[in-house]
Amino acid sequence: MTSRAELEARGGEIPLPGRMISNSELETARVELIRTSVAYSRVECDFGASKGKFLTESAVANPDVFFAGIEGLSDRVGRANRKIGRLGLGNALLWRGWGKESLDALVPDGFLDTLHVSFPDPWPKRRHWFRRLVNVEFLSVSARKLKSTGTLRLQTDHPGYFASMQEQLALHGGWIEVPWEDGLVRPVTEFETIFRAKGEPIGRIAVRRG
Repeated sequence: MTSRAELEARGGEIPLPGRMISNSELETARVELIRTSVAYSRVECDFGASKGKFLTESAVANPDVFFAGIEGLSDRVGRANRKIGRLGLGNALLWRGWGKESLDALVPDGFLDTLHVSFPDPWPKRRHWFRRLVNVEFLSVSARKLKSTGTLRLQTDHPGYFASMQEQLALHGGWIEVPWEDGLVRPVTEFETIFRAKGEPIGRIAVRRG
């Protein structure tokens, strides 16, 4: 996920989730997503795909699964899609978008087998907590986008944010925890590599609708 510091370094405004860009183009891209993924047994979305490491490695390791990515920075989206092209991967593609509105615009309801949200910005200062991505509103959109048996997988290195994620899941209601290991090859994300090297604990939870 794009960090606050990265946005500031590019001179960008720090937006409320979903307010960074218009998602009108994603409504058109939805048709492309449906068309390119129709031949695959599963469809997964990496929300906040960063530089695309997890998405591209997942596509290589799981050729029967289509991986859609959403990322806020256009240069990252461009580089990742060029890499996907060089690798000849037909089962992966990234689109530019921000916040729950981008997920809503791109992905049809009841479409995803799995939604990945890995290491979103924790906004550690209390006065910024309202900017955190994982809240009841985001979970409402996520629930609509998942199939009835679909899984939401959340990861963070921030203990306070992990506690908040669990609280928001409880507030939204109707989620049940399922095993993290799901039988598919799950590459390590860019941020997970960094946090593991530092010996920092990682909070993770996988849930489905009950």
